Amino acid sequence: MSERYGTHETEVDIERERLGMLAAVRDPRTFAALSQVGVTSGMQVLEVGAGSGSVSAWLSGKVGPDGQVLSIDIDLQFHAQMPGNVIVQELDIENDPLPSEEFDIVHARAVLQHVSTREEVIPKLADALKPGGWLVLEEGQFLGFGEQGLAEPYKTIHQIMASGSQNEWHDPNFGLQILDRMRTNGLTELDVSGDVWAMRPGEPSGEWWFLALERAMPRLIEAGVMDKNDEKKVLNQVREPGFVMLSPVSMITIGRKPIK
Repeated sequence: MSERYGTHETEVDIERERLGMLAAVRDPRTFAALSQVGVTSGMQVLEVGAGSGSVSAWLSGKVGPDGQVLSIDIDLQFHAQMPGNVIVQELDIENDPLPSEEFDIVHARAVLQHVSTREEVIPKLADALKPGGWLVLEEGQFLGFGEQGLAEPYKTIHQIMASGSQNEWHDPNFGLQILDRMRTNGLTELDVSGDVWAMRPGEPSGEWWFLALERAMPRLIEAGVMDKNDEKKVLNQVREPGFVMLSPVSMITIGRKPIK
């Protein structure tokens, strides 16, 4: 999911590159999950927090000319051009309405952890499903991610970023709650899977995180969380040849809306 960004060109470029790296890492798993629930020709699909639109573009080919993808994000400045069966729309999932019982599949990746009203958004997404439709939600689980063995000065900065403590409503571990929330909202045929990977500099596996670190540095310094003198040390540390660290757990939870 894209968040709203200022007009500083360097920051926008970093975020565009980061979204590309994240797509390269996570898209194969996302495509497998959407294939598992049976995305096929003629379907109506909602992609929430579309970011660069890589998932929407893939869905376009799966639903074909008889289907349609609604690709939404609160900020569309990173969204690529799409085929004709993809409608791209700026939409605030917290405050803007969604059509009821409109979609065969609703998918969101790394969205709810950034949304303060996430508990209200899940039933909203479920309501947007047709009876028999599938909700596919991907979120991280960062417990333990910040506690892995790392050297200073990066260790302390990593723990702060991994905890989400710089944002009072950010919940980097909301992935642990989604299975229960799907169940309590009446979804059935529930399933969940998760995976981890080695994060390395110069590769999408790690750069999606290291670019976020680079973008966060000025804010961390301004907040007094880190010293300006450590900025270069930290960035050199995570991009040193041979550096490797463990990723957070990425969880994919699926549930089906009962047929009336």
